[in-house]
Amino acid sequence: MRRRGVLHIGVTGLAAMLVQACSEGSATAPSKGSAGSAGGSASPSVDPQAASTFDPSGYVPAAVPLAELKKLYNYDKGSSLNAQLTDKRSGDGVILEDITFSDTRGNDAIPAYVVSADIPGDTLRMPAVVFGTGPDGDRDKLLEEAMAVARMKALVMVTSLPIKPTGDPSADAKVLANAVVAQRRAFDLLIRRSDCDGSRVGYAGHHSGAALGAVLLGLETRITGAVLAAGPSRFSRWMVKQKVPQDWHPYLDSLARFDAGPYVAAGGKRSVLLQFGKQDNVVPEAERAELTTQVAGAKQRKDYDTGHDLAGFAVATADRTAFLKQVLRLS
Repeated sequence: MRRRGVLHIGVTGLAAMLVQACSEGSATAPSKGSAGSAGGSASPSVDPQAASTFDPSGYVPAAVPLAELKKLYNYDKGSSLNAQLTDKRSGDGVILEDITFSDTRGNDAIPAYVVSADIPGDTLRMPAVVFGTGPDGDRDKLLEEAMAVARMKALVMVTSLPIKPTGDPSADAKVLANAVVAQRRAFDLLIRRSDCDGSRVGYAGHHSGAALGAVLLGLETRITGAVLAAGPSRFSRWMVKQKVPQDWHPYLDSLARFDAGPYVAAGGKRSVLLQFGKQDNVVPEAERAELTTQVAGAKQRKDYDTGHDLAGFAVATADRTAFLKQVLRLS
C-alpha cells in the first residue's frame, strides 16, 4: 500500500480538509456497539440537578483479580481486521489514510486515521503509536498532534471510540470492554504492516482514552511507552455521574472492573508519563494522586497550570511528543 495514487494537496490544507470531510461523517458518530445502541434499556436516572451533586467517592466495590479481569478482553488475534480505506491524502510531510476496521465483536466500521511520514522511496520500518480520544470520540482534535509524531517517522493511528454512558451497567460495560479490544486491534493493524517496527509501540490517551490506556497497560506487553493525559484512577465514578441510575451500587460494581488500579499495578518493561491539569474539575486530585501511586515501574508525572483539556494545551502536547520521541527512539 506504499505511497501510490496519492492525492497531493497544499502544505497547510491537509488537516483542514480532513476535518471538514469528516465533521458530518464517522469521526464523531458512535460505532455499532456504542452505548447508545447497546442491547438492553437504560436504568432510570435521577434528575440533572441531583446528578450534579452526586458523590460516589465513598463507595469502593470489591476488588477483582487481574487474571479474572483479563477475560473481559479476549478476542481472536488471527481474525480479519476488515480494514477499509476510504480516503488517502498527502501534505504537510505526512500520508494520511482515513480507514475503518473491525474489533471482532460486531463493530465492523470503527473510524480511524492512520498517519505516517511522507518519505518518497523510503523503506524504513517505523514504530507504532495509537492515540485514544476523549469521550466524544472526536479524532480530529488529535490530528495535528498525530501528524507531528508521524513526521518523526512513526506510524500513528487515531481511533474514534465514543463513550456515552447510559446508566445501564451491562450496556456500558460492554462498550468499555469493546473499546479496549478495539485499541488492541489498532495495535494489531499497525504492527501487521510491512513498514512497522513492532518492537517499538506507544500509546497516548486523553481522559476516557487515558482510562482505556490504563487498562491496556495490564494487557499489552507490546507497549513500550504510554501517556495517560487527564486520566482518572476510577473511571467508573465519572461514568456513573453522567447518568446516575437510581440503583447505582450495582452500576459501580460492574463498571469498577475498568478502573485503573489492578491494570497499571501489573508493571512491565514500559515507561509511563502521567499528565494532569492543576485546575482539572473532572478528575479530582485524589484520583490523580491515586493513579500516580498505582502505576508500577518507570513513570513520571507532570502537572500543568490549566484545566482538564490537555489535548489542546501546547506545553502538555510538546511534553507528550518529547516523551514518545525518547521512549520510541524517534528521529
